[in-house]
Formats: sequence, C-alpha cells, structure tokens
Amino acid sequence: MADAVLQSRPKIALPPDWSEVARVRHHVEQEYRYSYSGPVTDIRQRLIMVPPSTYGDQQLISHELFVDGADNVATQWEIDRFGNSACRVRASRVAESVRFAVEFEVERTAPPQAQQLHEKSTVDVFLAPTALTAPDDRIREAGAALLVALPHAPVPEEIVPLDSHGLRQWMLAILAGEWTSKAIKYQHGQTGVQTPAAMALHLGGGVCQDYAHIAIAVLRSVGVPARYVSGHVLGEGAPHAWFEAILPDPANPSRLIAMAYDPTHKRFPGMSYITVAVGRDYADVAPTSGSYSGIAGSKLAPKKDAWVIDAQMVGE
Repeated sequence: MADAVLQSRPKIALPPDWSEVARVRHHVEQEYRYSYSGPVTDIRQRLIMVPPSTYGDQQLISHELFVDGADNVATQWEIDRFGNSACRVRASRVAESVRFAVEFEVERTAPPQAQQLHEKSTVDVFLAPTALTAPDDRIREAGAALLVALPHAPVPEEIVPLDSHGLRQWMLAILAGEWTSKAIKYQHGQTGVQTPAAMALHLGGGVCQDYAHIAIAVLRSVGVPARYVSGHVLGEGAPHAWFEAILPDPANPSRLIAMAYDPTHKRFPGMSYITVAVGRDYADVAPTSGSYSGIAGSKLAPKKDAWVIDAQMVGE
C-alpha cells in the first residue's frame, strides 16, 4: 500500500543549477527491512527518519510511517534532546521480517538559512569529544595547522553577517572541511558506522559519516563547537552526512546558530539537501536502532529514493 502511494507522486527533472532554485519540494521514501532466521519477540526500535517540522528554511509538509510484518505494533513520537523527531516502536512478535518505512515531503525556500538553536542551548555538548570523534595526535596537529593558516585564509561570502568571533569560527569550519576532503578518499567497505574518526583518518578512506566525524573532531580540538548532520542529497542513492559549526547569532548574542558545510563534496549544502537530524555524532542520529528477544539472527536491508515533485526557479 505504501509503495502505491509513493509511486503516485510525480517526479520532475533535477534542476540543472541548484543556485537558481527559488523554491523546491522534495519527496523522500526510506525503509529498513529486518529479516530474521526465526521468530523474534519484544521488538523495540527507535527510528529517526523524519525531519523536524521546521529547520532553517526547510519545512516539513507531510509524513507517514509504516510498520509491516509485526504483531501488536505501538508507536510513540517524541522530540529528543537535540530537537530531532524520533519514533519509538514496540511490537510483540515478528515471524520472518519487519519493515520500517517512512515517506515525507519537505519544502525549501531560497536563500538557505542558518538554523537557530533553542534559546537554552549551550555549546558544551558540541565541544566535548565522543567515542566517534575523539582526537588523536594527527587530528590535533591538523587543528594546530589550521590555526596557523587562518590569518591567510580568504574571507568567505557570508550567509549571515557574523561578528568577528563568529567569522573566525566559520572560517575554521571551512578550513577543516576542506582539509578533511583531501585527508581521506571516498571508499566503501573500509569503515562502518562505529569507526572512530581517528581510525578512518589512519585508514585513509571512508564514506560521508567518516568525513563528517573527522572534520568535527578537528574543529572540537581547536575549540569550535560542531555537530553531525544526517540527511539526504537529491541525486544520491544513499543517505548523506555533513556537519554544522555552532556560532553566535549576530542578531542576538545570547542565541546560537548552526551553519553547515559538506566535507565529502567540499561545498556548502544548498537547496538539494534535506536535513533529517543532528547530534554529537552518528550514534545520536542513527536512523534505526533497537533490540529484540530471541536466538534468531538478523539481516538488515536498507532502501531509499528521493525526488523533486515541484520547483520554482528564480525569476518565475
């Protein structure tokens, strides 16, 4: 039934130049199917697959969750400590497989806007190292080198007008992203979601979450608060990850804003990006995590599709 609904949404061609897009609506379908070698019981799952209602210029238009193959399913939506929309799912039994699937639509309006953090937010949680972002000597050396390079770095075109402290942090964030983009090669199979930044850097290869973890680790080593972002990029077949630097809001010094950079692609996230969740690292925003009772083994099969259903170009 879900697939029929999804396929009914029209697809239009991706814009040739995303910088010329004034407004765009994206449609996303994502699913995780767990197959078991035998029956399992007491399934408890946390899903972080749907964006918050508002994130900068991004607005959640609609969403729906499907759970197929489980008995006595109960769901409860909540907002976690980072402002993410999380769904707790419980089921009494799964005979063979269970499918967790979401579909949602978001709309973005140009120009991309920085996300304002909650008024009670502090930077401490995004400065402290985690198991996935703990620095080693090489990461600390990279941070020290960025501080040396900072006075000679070009001043970026500002998305928002920043004060001198915020501009310094933002320039360091860009330098860290650019350094990370060259520090490792994009390579599947070398790392996993539990690989720490220092190990990915040592291996010399990884995927988007490794780029994000390394850049975050470098930034935190020089005192720039940064957080992990999970989401999607139109035109890519898998979910994506990037980072945000946490900066003082120039319009209100008592508030904080988050500005994003994608070290995998060495660019600023634009209108083709969809933010789903933020946290200290991947562990905080894993799209699916949970437990079950039973001796059966399990296998996970992910699936995702995203497309543009409406777009307005500048001047139209």
